[in-house]
Amino acid sequence: MPSAETLDQATGLRRLLGRQAPFHACAVFGPDPALQAMALASLAYALARRGEAVLVLDEAESPHNVATQYGLAPRQRLADVLRGRAALDRVVVEAPGDVRLILTGPLAAEFNQMTDAAWDRRLDELIGVVGNPGWLLVNTRPGGVASPLAAACADRLLVLADSKAVLTDAYALLKAAHQDRPDGRWRVLVMNRQSQGESDSLFANLAGTAQRFLGMRLEWFGSVPKDEKLAQSMRLMRPLLEVAPECPGSLAFKALAEAAGAWGDSDGMDAQAYWQRAYLLGRVAEQAAGVGLRNARFDRRHG
Repeated sequence: MPSAETLDQATGLRRLLGRQAPFHACAVFGPDPALQAMALASLAYALARRGEAVLVLDEAESPHNVATQYGLAPRQRLADVLRGRAALDRVVVEAPGDVRLILTGPLAAEFNQMTDAAWDRRLDELIGVVGNPGWLLVNTRPGGVASPLAAACADRLLVLADSKAVLTDAYALLKAAHQDRPDGRWRVLVMNRQSQGESDSLFANLAGTAQRFLGMRLEWFGSVPKDEKLAQSMRLMRPLLEVAPECPGSLAFKALAEAAGAWGDSDGMDAQAYWQRAYLLGRVAEQAAGVGLRNARFDRRHG
């Protein structure tokens, strides 16, 4: 695992040289909303420490969302902007560690009610404010609820506690999300690792079941060891890397951020293509629901 000193040196070099990261869009899921939010908040902070531009789209509501984990309480949502009830620059919140955050609210109905011309104006405004971040992370709502923001992400991260008790809920979540976006790429992060053997067994069990019954391929992303500072971070509503930058959990997140840099960019999307895809997927889903097609799926054929 790289040392903290090495990671800090790498961050400084990237900022000095003006490194431009490719665009990554990743939706984060999990059967435990609080653990999911904590993991996303820490990963986003670690990515920003590497010199990446990071934008978090927070679909979940307080208290189990990323905004709460950062000690923030945004009053307005992106849904309010699309309804014409809020200014976009008031919705983008500066979070710890140079991370930016937008509380979104559900957007499919808002997308469907807009004309293409109105959306084009909003899209130009959106890109003008948020730009083209290196990382866009979507904190999904609990229960694997269909979301055009998540469906527009080719990369997906499943956050699990290191316990066999989570397998049933994790599989149900995978199944629901897979129905919405069958071609998404999935990685698994295990939190509060008891031992490497136990977390390996947990992943193998879930990956085997998903492959057998859903035809899904899960990839191992990594694990974060059990660390008392994790619970302290959640109580303080601050990122783990800010509360205890040298604790085992923080060092693990720094290493995960380094590993995420090698994910690649097979979709070739930028921020504008991402938002356009989310808009089209939202319209498709809402119109399908309107005519009773409850099993309509999101996939690359729609955007």
